[in-house]
Amino acid sequence: MEEGNKHCYSCRYYKPYYTKGYIKFDRCDIGLCTRKEETVEKHKICENYYRMYNIRLNRRQAALSAIAEHINVLAELKQVLEEDDAEAIKELFLEFKNRKR
Repeated sequence: MEEGNKHCYSCRYYKPYYTKGYIKFDRCDIGLCTRKEETVEKHKICENYYRMYNIRLNRRQAALSAIAEHINVLAELKQVLEEDDAEAIKELFLEFKNRKR
């Protein structure tokens, strides 16, 4: 791989620092290298470089599978609550009928 592509800002181990701006947090030109555990510039070329691209795909896939799992749980809860509501309405109707008599 070319040396020009091994900048810290595109590395798996690089976590940028942020400063509080007026409306949002602004990214700084320095950050933490979690591999070396020291502050580095984002354009530094490093021997511990590891591509971030694969990590992004894995995070995206993990997020999609977690969302799908939560959707299934919510659907199950909805079904249980709807069944409970139907039973509660029937019981309430029967009580109302018995009170009327």
